[in-house]
Amino acid sequence: MNPATRSHTHVIGMWLMASVALAFASHDAISKSLILALPVIFVAWARYLVHTLIVTGAILRKREQGAFRSKRPWLHLLRAMVLLADSLTFLFGLTHVPLAESTALVFLAPAFVTILSPLLFGIKADRLQWLSVIVGFVGVLVVINPTGDGFSLWMLFPLATAFFFAVYQLLTQLAGESDSPSVCSFYVGIFSTTLLSLVVPFHWASPSLSQCLLLLVLGGMGLSAHFLISKAYRFASSSVLAPLGYLQIVFATVYGVLFFGNYPVMTSMFGMALICVSGLLVYAKRTPASVSSSAEV
Repeated sequence: MNPATRSHTHVIGMWLMASVALAFASHDAISKSLILALPVIFVAWARYLVHTLIVTGAILRKREQGAFRSKRPWLHLLRAMVLLADSLTFLFGLTHVPLAESTALVFLAPAFVTILSPLLFGIKADRLQWLSVIVGFVGVLVVINPTGDGFSLWMLFPLATAFFFAVYQLLTQLAGESDSPSVCSFYVGIFSTTLLSLVVPFHWASPSLSQCLLLLVLGGMGLSAHFLISKAYRFASSSVLAPLGYLQIVFATVYGVLFFGNYPVMTSMFGMALICVSGLLVYAKRTPASVSSSAEV
């Protein structure tokens, strides 16, 4: 590939990744608006139900033999449990934590991946990556400001989301060694929807027509964002695309101001900047085959 063609494909990949950041931020903004009126469990169940229906329809349309066959279904069940922990901690956190701060704290996931990778893959982190972990946790302390008057234990929820998302990424990498992306997406959707269906009757709601439409958009938007991610990485590497993922924090901040009246203070903005630097330091040494990070599934 000549330099001119490579530059053109990189631009396409960068625009796609910017679209991913906007899609995820929009997804989270819609989620926050819905959980202010509907039970968190109900919103999560509807989101995964739509996800599962769309993925199942797409697989059936391909009519491939053995399309639903998995070599390690137990691993997908574990992925679904971790993903539910990721989603629910984020949604419950959004009920009390501003959108921008929640989004920024979730972006600590690459630091958790650095910590957990040696346990699952034997990948040793270098000094730069350990520096990124330290910078990231300093950023977290600045954002949550545990000694300040505005501190709340709800701040720990998006931090837990970052941990669960890191575990989910690593489990997804393991699952990808034996199953296709469509199979991985199908089973995590099926298991997540099934698990939530066991408890959603205790949190049932009767959404309005506009809320029903938003729930449909929510499920479709999350799936579309992951489709755009896969497309983006066909045009450019993670080293090129990773910085653009942090546009999600910018978009989340704008949504927070416009729709929820949440204006982040200067200390929070400084902490969010440190978390961004932390993530970029992780990606600076990450190989193309390594796990990629995005805010939420």
